[in-house]
Amino acid sequence: MIKQSRGALTHCLPYLIPLFGVMGVDAVRAAGEKPPSDSFIIFGPGSTPEYMGSDDYNIIPMLISSFSIAEVDVEIEGLTARMAFLDRGGWRFGTALNIDMGREDDVDNAVVAAMEEIDTALNVGAFLAYGQEDLFLADDSIEFSVEAYGDGSDVHDGAFTTLGLSYTLPLYIPWRFEFELETTYASTQYMDTYFGVGQADSFASGLVPYAAESSFRDITFSTNIGLFFNPTWGVFTRLSASRLLGDAADSPITDIGDDDQYFIGLGLYYRF
Repeated sequence: MIKQSRGALTHCLPYLIPLFGVMGVDAVRAAGEKPPSDSFIIFGPGSTPEYMGSDDYNIIPMLISSFSIAEVDVEIEGLTARMAFLDRGGWRFGTALNIDMGREDDVDNAVVAAMEEIDTALNVGAFLAYGQEDLFLADDSIEFSVEAYGDGSDVHDGAFTTLGLSYTLPLYIPWRFEFELETTYASTQYMDTYFGVGQADSFASGLVPYAAESSFRDITFSTNIGLFFNPTWGVFTRLSASRLLGDAADSPITDIGDDDQYFIGLGLYYRF
């Protein structure tokens, strides 16, 4: 999760996303330069599966940003946006929006392409996070987070919750490293929308009918790497590997795809 005042993003390692820094404050001070604000933007290409369970990949734009509006911290991490209305004593709380691009009917897998298209979903929710600094090493940071979403667009009519843990190493000029572990649990309505095979889809695709029920959807490990050129510019890489679990892994859609899902993103970082 992007952290406006803690961890990799604020102290220079832009986070994320899906998809998805520059010198940190300590590094800037060591260089005798005045640090810029904590606002930043990362933009570049990313590679992600066409849909959940796919073994085909698309190249997409990766966008990550963090800034403030009227003293409210705003984070954009790929297709997720957060607004933190509380940031005190290590605790952060706010609202969150997530966009799921669904599944188009022109995907590379001919069997899945024969199935009914899934529209883009807007998921609305909230997040709560708690972080500490200087836990194991000077200037390191750790954060625990939970995000809960419900369908706000009448696409899957379900809900899902993501638990996350991130750890950021101290800044080693000019590098910054962050590690993330997260897992998502989803409701029956959500799982059946994205991993189920109804009678009509079974007839059209030849897949056996399958009713997916509530379960853990996946577990994901990510590494964020920042290389800082100066207090304003840098490059950012995100490497992410997910393993589909439960009814997501058992789905016939996944059987003809892959239950291992990967994301690779490379972006240019600008701090403003």
